[in-house]
Amino acid sequence: MSRRSIREYIQRKREDYEGEFPERKTRAIDEVCRTTGLSRKYVIRLLNGKVEYRERKGRGKTYKGDVVEVLKAVWRSAGCPCLPYFKAQVGMWADEYSANVEPIGGEARGLLLKMSARTMSRLLDGEVRVKPGWSKANRRSGRNGANLIKGLVPCASGEAVMACEVPPGDLQVDTFALGGGDASDNFFWILSCTDRRTQWTELSPAWNRSRNATCSALDRCLGRFPFPVQAIHSDNGCETLNFHVAAYLGQRPGRPFMWRSRPRRSNDNAHVEEKNRSVGRQLFGEIRLDCPGLNADLVELCAMWSDFTNFFRPCKMLVAKAKRAGGKGFACAYDSPRTPFERVLESKDLPEEGKRELAARKAKMVGIKLLAKIERKLQRIRRTQEKYNKARREHNSPLLAAMVADSALCAAPSGSSAPLRGKTSRRQLACNAKTARSHERSLGVQYLANQKPPPYLAGALSI
Repeated sequence: MSRRSIREYIQRKREDYEGEFPERKTRAIDEVCRTTGLSRKYVIRLLNGKVEYRERKGRGKTYKGDVVEVLKAVWRSAGCPCLPYFKAQVGMWADEYSANVEPIGGEARGLLLKMSARTMSRLLDGEVRVKPGWSKANRRSGRNGANLIKGLVPCASGEAVMACEVPPGDLQVDTFALGGGDASDNFFWILSCTDRRTQWTELSPAWNRSRNATCSALDRCLGRFPFPVQAIHSDNGCETLNFHVAAYLGQRPGRPFMWRSRPRRSNDNAHVEEKNRSVGRQLFGEIRLDCPGLNADLVELCAMWSDFTNFFRPCKMLVAKAKRAGGKGFACAYDSPRTPFERVLESKDLPEEGKRELAARKAKMVGIKLLAKIERKLQRIRRTQEKYNKARREHNSPLLAAMVADSALCAAPSGSSAPLRGKTSRRQLACNAKTARSHERSLGVQYLANQKPPPYLAGALSI
């Protein structure tokens, strides 16, 4: 309705409103509210004659036309990030979009930088958030069984010391499945490692969580951190809490301290659990990836996605937490959004040479191009997996054999067996494997018996 029509309508209803019974007045008020869209209190004052309806022009729109379209285009090119984080880097994304996709005018760029996160949220209301991954994550997760190593590994909350009070190198690790909700047979898992102080996150695939695959994935992740690893905290899952991982850590430089969560306390590993969803599941969703030939592509994809997360996606860090007086819950304070790369540069615990190397690495990257490359790699993985599924449905053995690039992954359910060579018998191979496991067990026990916690964790452990 036009403003003139609303004014005439209110005048007519005011005449009918006088002298009505209370229940009829209520129905009249409801009718005017539905017709005009005005608030109930304002309508009551209009019908009682206490105020006159007048036009409220307001200040008008500040952002309109091309600026809104530029905002949508830059936001989509950046991977549809959360708007408080997008606001923290909108200048960088606008420059990359202008240099690599389409030039942005000076006036539009100025208005884009001036825009608040709440205004961006209002202008982007109703826009579909398109992510490079498959689908939304499953909130349900299974419980891992008991493990004999638990009695040797210190048990405490990984959040006993606040993240803002620990140095870089305090890592949390976890895995999530790419089984598509079906735990049968063999498929890929993703190992996720997150540093609590800087929130630097690395992902790497592991075939069926086997011994060799898990240690290889852990080695790839730890080798990509720009600072030395001091401690590794995991949940009670047997994929990371075992003797061969302990033996591997005992052979690494610096011998990282190994500790674990308390049973049935998922918040003890909160940082990496959160990254499993916001970083890992955002890329992979709940798809099933069980083609062994995808290993190399997944390693490359996880490395690129980790780089995009660490160099181009801001995050917040909890800096204060206090119980509310006389109420439930906690009052939490967070710092301003910054990328893990920026947090590494701000750290005083790292050498300047390492920071310069990291800055040179960042200077060679373009966020929009890297995200486009990730999407192309995802499309290739999708096509390969669909081709593999079709070959299995049709029992096309030659095609299946051609698609399996690494035969060692399919030699046994554990994924750790090597193909037979020469006249070596299966019995001899089993004896060799048993001897290797016994040696790893002794190395792991020796490492766990002699390990010492870093100074910042000394008061937080209950062994």
